[in-house]
Amino acid sequence: MTEKPARKKIDKYAILGLLIGLGMIAAGIAGIVTSLAAADDYDNSTDIRTVDAVIETIERSEEVIGEKSKGNNKLMVDNINTFLETLHKMKVSYVVDGKTYRGRYNVTTYSDSRERDQFYHQLKAGDTIPVEVYRSRNGEYKIADEEGPVNFLLYCAAIPVGLVITAAMICDMVRPKEEPTNGKKKKKQQGKQR
Repeated sequence: MTEKPARKKIDKYAILGLLIGLGMIAAGIAGIVTSLAAADDYDNSTDIRTVDAVIETIERSEEVIGEKSKGNNKLMVDNINTFLETLHKMKVSYVVDGKTYRGRYNVTTYSDSRERDQFYHQLKAGDTIPVEVYRSRNGEYKIADEEGPVNFLLYCAAIPVGLVITAAMICDMVRPKEEPTNGKKKKKQQGKQR
């Protein structure tokens, strides 16, 4: 008589992993749909223009990027010892045809482009910068997204990663419970009697 293997207790980490995987799939699909809609909106816009926007808030985050050269421990990128990447996150307001709009405007600068880097480092709340805006389908003006293709690729990558995580967690939850073997492989008995 064969016994049914005991069912494995579902671990809370497996459920959390499953939810993370499903969340990545959903975020990837939603991101792709919104990116494609925004790109289509921009491509079919009847009015694309550059306007002056007033910075309401600005936040900066910096990161040193590059790879170590073989001869020493200094960071070298294009013969620059430190290569600094700065992300400037701004909330701005702008006026188009007498109506005020608000939006987010992100700019990444690099230390090797000194003029551009210095310009954005000197900005503070209340300063004015030029931004490109377009008329959307509903007649509202939106800020053009410069990082659209990069974000689209990240959304596309999130879907297979989410699928792998989800599949791994489902397999972990469905697989029958294994009994400890104390270092030895357990042999199946064929029912042979001596």
